Amino acid sequence: MEGIDSVIIVADATDPVLLDRYKEVVKNVTNCLIDIIYDIKLGRRGSVNARNRIFELADQHFTNNYVLITYDDDYICPLGGWLSPIRKWLNNEAIGVVGGRVINLRRRRIDPDFTLNFLPHVADVLTKATGFIFLDTKHGPRYVEYTTPLMAIKMRLIKKGLRYDPKYRGTGYREESDLQEQVRRLGYRIILEPRFYVYHLNLEEGGNRSMQDTAARFYWKARNHTYFMLKHQKPIHKLILSNLIIITYALLYGNKTLTSAMRGLKEAFHSGIASREG
Repeated sequence: MEGIDSVIIVADATDPVLLDRYKEVVKNVTNCLIDIIYDIKLGRRGSVNARNRIFELADQHFTNNYVLITYDDDYICPLGGWLSPIRKWLNNEAIGVVGGRVINLRRRRIDPDFTLNFLPHVADVLTKATGFIFLDTKHGPRYVEYTTPLMAIKMRLIKKGLRYDPKYRGTGYREESDLQEQVRRLGYRIILEPRFYVYHLNLEEGGNRSMQDTAARFYWKARNHTYFMLKHQKPIHKLILSNLIIITYALLYGNKTLTSAMRGLKEAFHSGIASREG
């Protein structure tokens, strides 16, 4: 593949048959690529641990002049020239991460993602005002505080200790937002480049997607978001406004989902206060 020297694959299998299938797929891919590094295990290590394992393997095998591009398991790479839009940004010393556009090929039935692409700057303004993270993946290139899970990350950041926080449990909601906070705290900027993109299959099964219960998903949405706001000491009005958005969203799914979201909010406050006191 043009511009790609190596591929890192970290995957979990829920039974031995799937494990053997994954290994066979990796073997076939190895015949087509220059270099492949993989860690495939039986069990389920979770989103954050799997992503951190990728970072660990990258740290072991690559030097500062490499760039790590993060891909989810249901992304499809476009044909030809997909890396050319990010090259000039990666040559800018001030930029640590180039975020890309994720084009959903279908809408998920359970807890779908959404973006605010209709007007420039609306998503950025609302994010600054409310503390809830709205993404606009259409307009750019532009400097942003947060971007999608599709990221081109300079290896020097990973060498400096950039990692996902394992306290984002469950669905892993806000794990990328937290990572991007760390990028900016390391003194680097993030730019969104819409011409750098992938197609997203939006699969309904596998990994965190196996959590089909809406109430459970909203528990983790409220819990992880509140932990994120407390960890990064966001202003109290943003903590309130952003959680009101989540609670209102949960209410649309009924009392059970609302109760679950409130429980996640309570849990985050208790754990956040306890960690600060500790």
